[in-house]
Amino acid sequence: MAAVTIHTTQNVRIDYETASLGSRIGAFLIDLVVVTVTYLLLAFFVESVGLLPYSDAVFFVFGPLFSTLLYFFFWEMLSRGQTAGKKLLRLRVIRLDGRDPTPADFLVRAVFLIPDAIFTLGMLAILFILTGRRNQRLGDLIAGTVVINTVGFGGVTLADILTIRNREQHAARYPAVQRMTDEDMLVVKQCILRYRRYRNAAHRQALSELAAKMMQLLELDAQDVKGSTEDFLEVLLLDYIVLTR
Repeated sequence: MAAVTIHTTQNVRIDYETASLGSRIGAFLIDLVVVTVTYLLLAFFVESVGLLPYSDAVFFVFGPLFSTLLYFFFWEMLSRGQTAGKKLLRLRVIRLDGRDPTPADFLVRAVFLIPDAIFTLGMLAILFILTGRRNQRLGDLIAGTVVINTVGFGGVTLADILTIRNREQHAARYPAVQRMTDEDMLVVKQCILRYRRYRNAAHRQALSELAAKMMQLLELDAQDVKGSTEDFLEVLLLDYIVLTR
């Protein structure tokens, strides 16, 4: 399975499994069903109340086309890179530089659905995904995005945090960690895993920089942190589990 390595804004490397062709087609078909049903219901309502009389060309060509583009643009933008189909199949759009995609990125992806999927019946997108190194369609290449599985490469999920050590009778030390999100804590988890797997200077530095960033976000002073950098991040994970689960 293809994978992509993302360097986050905290200078941490995270490996993700890219979405397979089958899962992307499945997500797209689910989204088409959502768009079609929504468009037909809306068109029926508009026609029944006589608000907007339109020609067959508008109803059968331009209406569905613009509805599809708007659906993908707004849903991905408002749901952090996910549509209904992507949510169900646990896929997400991210940028290759580790930053959150911008509205312009989502707009480019939506517009390039026209050559990728609509005018070519998906053949162009399939060709690019099968032949590309990161399973990207043309819209992804232009926008600098990639579609990934929402679990990390190797199947790392938030539930895996529980394997670090037993959380029973754990008293939370850093309550401010509740400000973080699941994605934030997965970054911490993967940084620890990579350091334990490859104990070299680069991963040790990444661990230290991540710890410094977490201290800044949580407004902690050096005297508030006990133990090593690894211990501090591990305690943060346990605190997050105890306080949010």
